[in-house]
Amino acid sequence: MRLRLRELNWWLNETNVSFLPKFLSPHLTEIKITTNTFVHPHETVDPWDEELPEDVVPKMRSVIKMLPPSLQCLCIRLGGGLETRLTEEISAFISGCGESLQKLNTNLVLSTQAIVHLMKLPNLCAWATKQGPPQVTDLIHHGVPDGVTSLFPSLEALDIDGEAALEWLTLFEAAINNTLPWIMAGGSLPALAYRHPILPIDSPLITRVLPFTGLTDLLFSMECFMRPCVSRFTDQDVERLAIALPRLETLTLGGSPCGDDTCPTTVRSLLFLSVHCTKLRHLNIHFRMANLRADMLELLGYAYSQGLQSKPKCPLEALVVWEMRPELADYDPVLISIGMLMIFPSLVKFSTISPAWAKVEVMLKIFGQIGEQMTVMTENFMRILNEEREQAEIGSPVRSAVSNARLSFGLSCERDRTRTFY
Repeated sequence: MRLRLRELNWWLNETNVSFLPKFLSPHLTEIKITTNTFVHPHETVDPWDEELPEDVVPKMRSVIKMLPPSLQCLCIRLGGGLETRLTEEISAFISGCGESLQKLNTNLVLSTQAIVHLMKLPNLCAWATKQGPPQVTDLIHHGVPDGVTSLFPSLEALDIDGEAALEWLTLFEAAINNTLPWIMAGGSLPALAYRHPILPIDSPLITRVLPFTGLTDLLFSMECFMRPCVSRFTDQDVERLAIALPRLETLTLGGSPCGDDTCPTTVRSLLFLSVHCTKLRHLNIHFRMANLRADMLELLGYAYSQGLQSKPKCPLEALVVWEMRPELADYDPVLISIGMLMIFPSLVKFSTISPAWAKVEVMLKIFGQIGEQMTVMTENFMRILNEEREQAEIGSPVRSAVSNARLSFGLSCERDRTRTFY
């Protein structure tokens, strides 16, 4: 029987590697081959990944030599020491690929010649790598720019992993500044992802992506698992990011927000992003919980003093807050929901495992039914807060403001529904 497979997804292990060649149909356009590598850098490594049987290496060399050169998408991520033992075979395959190759995701080490060939491919739109870029002298040695009008002419997504790969940003920045005019991707690059198991997300890292003004998708994949929060950037860093990258539609600054609560950022960062990135639909960011009530009050005062409450905002409907645990008392859910709706007018839910956010989500739904009257309600809320700001207890003006707002808009009928939350 002759196979006419178009797609192949193979979870490689020492027992099935011998069968893999039987499924390598010449009609394949997409291939994904991965080993059962560990999911998280802090988890226990599977014994098979630590020491592969020696006979797996020649078998995988044969497999790579049999890959059809007309592939459109190739993902090959292997553990167990194979990353550096298949360089000759994978480099030869890449060097022989033509215009059909569109996506490449691999952790295998490639030769400089193979990387330069990749950079010349006219239809390569997505590349994921752990390697750093070639030196400019290497590019010239391999015929760049002679005979080449552009490098990465169609690249739309770059996914880099590790400190060495971070130097691709330096190369692209040189292209943006016309130091290396042969590289087409740069300021127009739509999607960028950076992954690292140890490095934090700090001000210098944020600064490195600011030249990429065409980004619509930005991901920093650093996890807080079993270590302090990776978010070391500030509200000022987020403001610079939002102003520099106004086209952002998805933004992920770190893994799922943790409960460590040591990050410097506050809810003010959310406002900066919503005002400057008006197409933002997905946001994953850590922000401080310890002083959430005071931070939100301060933000509301700042927004109204600067006229930001009436500025167009992003259409974000769900905010990822995951493990962040706000300590909400009395009428805090009302205050937080009013502030959140000023920041994200379309917000309806939180992605979280913390039950405290459910109280705020209920108020979002109630206020969402008010519609256009929400603006007047918030203005009334701010007026009363300003009148009573000198009182020592913040809870008193918040409670008074909410009560006035309810009376103004006939919300007393909701009192029984919300009383249980306070």
